[in-house]
Amino acid sequence: MSEDTAMDQLDRHALASAIWLGAWAVGLGLFHFGFTQGGPVWVLAGFGALLAGYAAHIVMNAALGTGFTPRELALALVLYGAAGLALVLAVLMVDGFAERYFLPVALGLAGLAAVVLFYLVSLWGPRQALAKFDVIRDNNPRKASRLPHRGGRE
Repeated sequence: MSEDTAMDQLDRHALASAIWLGAWAVGLGLFHFGFTQGGPVWVLAGFGALLAGYAAHIVMNAALGTGFTPRELALALVLYGAAGLALVLAVLMVDGFAERYFLPVALGLAGLAAVVLFYLVSLWGPRQALAKFDVIRDNNPRKASRLPHRGGRE
């Protein structure tokens, strides 16, 4: 899929949506059961379902020869931030949440972050993975920022 046509992009989007629909359905079911009657192990199983969806998305990207789109990255960051905010609010407002569920939810969120960082480092290496987040250098390029030892092409 090196030359993305509109139909190729639509097919890729449909496949990614199908992958995440299944992962989110299983994950939300496990989260619901874990928070209502199952306990912390089921909450961790919900994070496992989300990790399985992420792994399936990576396999899909590899099979199609693509990467994550900017919209997918933005959605992931917004959802991760919302999950972190929900954790903080639940600890502050829900009686008994901190004692029972803080550790599994915090471990699940930390595990998601660790898997994403591992993927970035294994795909591009440590230097290039960090360079993907360096938007300041691209904002006001100077001759010094194009030197080879700084990741430039000159």
